[in-house]
Amino acid sequence: MNKIVKGRVYTLIGAVSWGLSGACGQYLMNDSSVSPIYLTALRMMIAGLVLTLFACWKQPKQFRKVVKSPKTMGKMLFFGIFGLMLCQLTYLFAIHSSNAGTATVLQYTCPILIVIYVSIKEKTVPTVMEFVAIFCALVGTFVIATHGNPFNLSLSPAGLFWGIISAFTYALYTLLPGKLIQQWGSLVVTGLGLLSGGILFYIGSASWQYTIQWKPYTFIAFIGIIGIGTIFAYTLYLDGVSLIGPVQGSFLASAEPISSVFFSIVLLGEVFQMIDMVGIIFILIAVYIITMKEDIQEKYMQMNH
Repeated sequence: MNKIVKGRVYTLIGAVSWGLSGACGQYLMNDSSVSPIYLTALRMMIAGLVLTLFACWKQPKQFRKVVKSPKTMGKMLFFGIFGLMLCQLTYLFAIHSSNAGTATVLQYTCPILIVIYVSIKEKTVPTVMEFVAIFCALVGTFVIATHGNPFNLSLSPAGLFWGIISAFTYALYTLLPGKLIQQWGSLVVTGLGLLSGGILFYIGSASWQYTIQWKPYTFIAFIGIIGIGTIFAYTLYLDGVSLIGPVQGSFLASAEPISSVFFSIVLLGEVFQMIDMVGIIFILIAVYIITMKEDIQEKYMQMNH
């Protein structure tokens, strides 16, 4: 298996694993009465510990430099709280208020928010492709939220609210660690961010007060969201992106909402109407357009160097 194929396979499996985490989270919150707050803290701490140990083993020099620098560790903690924690917490609240498939699709309007943010920051007008992507994302969100009737929400107001908020926090999670990742690498930043943010959130939210109703599949669901959907997913995805680059990586990551809808139907018995699928397709088209635009820009820059 050559490097490119290997990278694509790793990235795709990582994205599909993230999709599984949503369905597992939905089961834990709905069937085992696990609080989204407790689940976020536990997920971050356990996954963060494993990924941090992995980073320590794989990138020992960078890891030692980071932990010896209070300033850098402070930046890791800031990313852990305002990037990773907010992203995961709002996503789980969105699932809790709707379902894993809908929440994941709404979260994937994030690239459009980033385009709007960059346009405002750089004081530029979005391109025609970007306007088309924004239009598709808005249409997709409208269709999912209303089923085409603007006077009737097809999902709860809380589900729509948290879904859109999770897109904003996902954008924050994407934009915050840019310089940190360039300097220290994705694995070190993700591991330490998850661990430090998870510990602080666990203490700050007094997560030990929450209880779990243990059922036959509760432990398996925990393995699904933490083991497969976080540790395994992050490890494979980051390895894959290191082989194929962020543009192809972000495109293949769009398998996450598709797999999330699939797992919601197969594992949880969720029912999606045809009009829901239309909305999902519109949002995926928007993600595809933004990704292809980045790909064209990257190839153009390579040709001119």
